[in-house]
Amino acid sequence: MSSDDFVDAQPVPPVEASIVSQTDNETSSATRPQHSRTNFSSQDCVDYPIITVPVNKDTQCYNMHHKRRGDAYIFHHTEFDSNLVLGERKDDKDLLQKLSDILADRLEFNVKVFKDLKYKKIEEEIKKAAHENHKNSDCILFVFMTHGSNDKLYARNTHYTLDPLRSLFTSEKCRTLAGKPKIFIIQACRGSLVDEGTLIPLCPNRRISSSAMDGPSIPYKLSTHADFLIAYATVSNYAAYRTWFLQALCKVLDSEENQKDDFLSMMTTVQREVAISFESELGDKQIPSLTSLLTRKIYFTQKEKPRNTLTNRMSCINSNISE
Repeated sequence: MSSDDFVDAQPVPPVEASIVSQTDNETSSATRPQHSRTNFSSQDCVDYPIITVPVNKDTQCYNMHHKRRGDAYIFHHTEFDSNLVLGERKDDKDLLQKLSDILADRLEFNVKVFKDLKYKKIEEEIKKAAHENHKNSDCILFVFMTHGSNDKLYARNTHYTLDPLRSLFTSEKCRTLAGKPKIFIIQACRGSLVDEGTLIPLCPNRRISSSAMDGPSIPYKLSTHADFLIAYATVSNYAAYRTWFLQALCKVLDSEENQKDDFLSMMTTVQREVAISFESELGDKQIPSLTSLLTRKIYFTQKEKPRNTLTNRMSCINSNISE
């Protein structure tokens, strides 16, 4: 692996940006929704906020046959304010373009790229996305390409935690995405530890095998935090090489053979690719970390393209213009 594939720098923490959110341990009756109940039946629909989902309760796969795939938001950072003492991320622009092309052309997302935004603009764009009507979309996807440390991500001017922004898309807050996949892909360090790898010697006596919808609306209660997939470039407290994870992701998403798999299986292939095929000049290794709250399988089935229609599925928003 080339020495140009730098590990993201470990920064000096500034004052953290945040949005108002409820902590996980606040469980008193004053903070719980008034409609929370232990049991749920069709009679509860009278006073329970009705949320429709695009599949039957026991369907094995997500409905990926809406009019559009959905929006893919990429927040890409190369430059940071000097007070953060962060190095410039300047060696992944080609990878950004490749990822954008694959998401737009192969997976048919409407791709939006945001460059070097300050935190308030990131928060503004994500809140805007949470308030949009996603009724005709299969899913939504976010990619963050930036510096990170201790599960904090860096905007141009400060660091922030992702979870309060992610929670804007729970089924109770973003109802048109209820029962639909919400995918978050994070290329950033999560600490300073380095995975030095473990040598697995070949045992000469070991014998190795060569083959190693839409449906009727039936009332049921859906977990508020269901249907998320969060993929980090590395495990908690470890550093991440800047391009390994997204290189592997692009390779898998662009492969005809892997298109037959569901998305979680594809991400497992990405994990294997990074863990085995990539190694630094010093022998360092890395493995992406997945947290799956998915309740069904995701298949990116090809959509029918309207004839004689030209659509621009990719837009680029530069922070110098939009801030």
